[in-house]
Amino acid sequence: MSMTKDRANLVPWITCAVVLLVYLCFPTKQYFFDGVDFAWTIESAPALDTSLIHPNHLFYEGFGYLIYRAVRGIGLEARALTVLQITNSFLSALAALVLFHILRLTALSLYLSAALTFLFAFSATWWKFSIDANAYVPSVLFILLSFYLILPDNKQRPLVLALCYSLSMCFHQLAVVFFPVLVLGLFWQTPAQAARQRVLTVLKFSIAAFVLTFGLYYYFFYLATGTLDFSSLMRWITSFSPDASFSFNAGSNLSYTLRGFTRLFFGGRFNLLRGITNPFIVVLMIVLAILVALLFLTVIRNLRELKTRWQRAINYDSRLKPVLLLCVLWISVYTAFLFVWLPHHTFYRLFYLPALILLIGILLARGESLLPPARTYALALIVAVMSLCNFLFLIFPYSHVEKYPPLALALEMNRVWPRGTVIYYYLTNADASLFRYFNPPTVWKQLKTGTTDELENELRSIYSAGGTVWLEVTAIEQLLSQPQGAAWLSAHAREESRRELVDKAYKIKFVQIAP
Repeated sequence: MSMTKDRANLVPWITCAVVLLVYLCFPTKQYFFDGVDFAWTIESAPALDTSLIHPNHLFYEGFGYLIYRAVRGIGLEARALTVLQITNSFLSALAALVLFHILRLTALSLYLSAALTFLFAFSATWWKFSIDANAYVPSVLFILLSFYLILPDNKQRPLVLALCYSLSMCFHQLAVVFFPVLVLGLFWQTPAQAARQRVLTVLKFSIAAFVLTFGLYYYFFYLATGTLDFSSLMRWITSFSPDASFSFNAGSNLSYTLRGFTRLFFGGRFNLLRGITNPFIVVLMIVLAILVALLFLTVIRNLRELKTRWQRAINYDSRLKPVLLLCVLWISVYTAFLFVWLPHHTFYRLFYLPALILLIGILLARGESLLPPARTYALALIVAVMSLCNFLFLIFPYSHVEKYPPLALALEMNRVWPRGTVIYYYLTNADASLFRYFNPPTVWKQLKTGTTDELENELRSIYSAGGTVWLEVTAIEQLLSQPQGAAWLSAHAREESRRELVDKAYKIKFVQIAP
């Protein structure tokens, strides 16, 4: 009996270890645009200073800086982007472990808990961001820890809950939407208590979370700006990227929402495997075909029973009702907010992915408890098919440089741009950040909007010192937008040097200019 229990206790850790191993073996080369900027900021910071403070993800760059310096301190010559990727893989595996324990505490079987944890870990968008640099993974990790603390069978810890929730918001502001779930969950956690006592507990948590989070934001705002002006603080806290906005087109927003639900679980394209297939991939494709056939046969053979399980599963029992309703609220508040806020960004939906997994688990557990004898293992087959599809058509291809053309071109420019090459840009963009990061010996300068005489003088100075000068696409387009600038560019550009990557997805151009 004890041996069986000991083995059962090992299952979450084995699951977590498998997830981590897979993550570490296939880090992405299709980098998230924010991740490159995070890494550049971390490498450029001379110390743990105010350059690492950003209101949308207050802690992330500082946290990444500490990890990066620790890695460098032990003698490993890793770049910040790689360090952030590996760190996220560990944090994601830890999130999978927390989710496993939540599933078990929600009265799910060991089989369902393991299968659903793999469903979470190897879902397309979560997997993609778990092997990249971003602030979403640590924020969702602390959301999961917060949800764990409000489960019905756990002891109330409002101050610990406030700390976890505050940390989730300090890693990414979007965690603020989770607040109603915690309030309701904390209120329901101890139904035997008087309503007045439960309300006081909720107030204790709410006040502690507000004071801690707002205090941290105020302090970091003061460090970053040197002022305590409240109106400036509020503008700083609520600031966002110029290209981000609310959208109120119901039709397109609904389409993006439905697409987002699908892309959370499945991603990639079949043609991404072109040119990188090998015997291992061929074997995996054969295995995938076999699994799809087995899944189809399992569903057909057990269609009546599966239908009965589903119909009975939706009639949840009272014991699972609080957690189920919390999951519905969790999904609803995020879906409602993201319906109007950048609905085309699937990665924001990672904040409610655990709730979807839990909801599926509760419904499956209900069906399993009603009809326990004939387990079909359809869920395991679904998870295996999804994981293999995502690996073959998303994760594996993007672990290759050649499948991300901007990175391939950026690395090629290492052979073109000697140390000290000056590149002029006019507007910042993700592609320019990528090229700057992977060509660290270069110097990037913003093109001024004045006359070309000043640029001419700078050219002469740079070339007289033995340097070279190039223009990036935004600088090229800025000069071409003015008749004088277009004529000047025509006279100074060395067309034989031009490097371009222009198609439906990318618009990257570089050209060398000389006096």
